[in-house]
Amino acid sequence: MADEQDSWHQLREILGSKWAFHVLRLLSERQYGFNEMQRSIDGVTATMLSRRLKELQCHGLVEKHVEATTPPSTMYELTENGDAFVDLLEEMEGMIDLAECSDRSECATTDESSKCATVK
Repeated sequence: MADEQDSWHQLREILGSKWAFHVLRLLSERQYGFNEMQRSIDGVTATMLSRRLKELQCHGLVEKHVEATTPPSTMYELTENGDAFVDLLEEMEGMIDLAECSDRSECATTDESSKCATVK
C-alpha cells in the first residue's frame, strides 16, 4: 500500500505545480522555443516557466535542445514518455465537465474561476 501512496504523491508533485499542465499542453502541439512558449502561456513569468521546464525535464517528460547558433537557440519538446503522458491527460480531460458555479461552491476549480468541475 505504501508504494501506491508514494506513486500517487509523486504524481501529485508532477502535476500539482502551477503551469505544468499548460507547458505539457503547449508542447503536445509541437516544439517551442523558450520565449515563444512564454508568450503563448498567458501570465507565466520567465522564472516560473524556467522552473517548470526544469522540473518536467527531471521527470522525463520534456527534453531541451540547444542549437549552436549565435545567439544559442533553445528548443523544448515532449519526450516519448511525455507524449504518452499527455495522451492520458487528454483522455482524462474529456471526462471533465465544467459548469458555472453561481454560489461560489467549494467545487470551484480556483479562486479566480467561476467554473465548477465534475467528472462525467
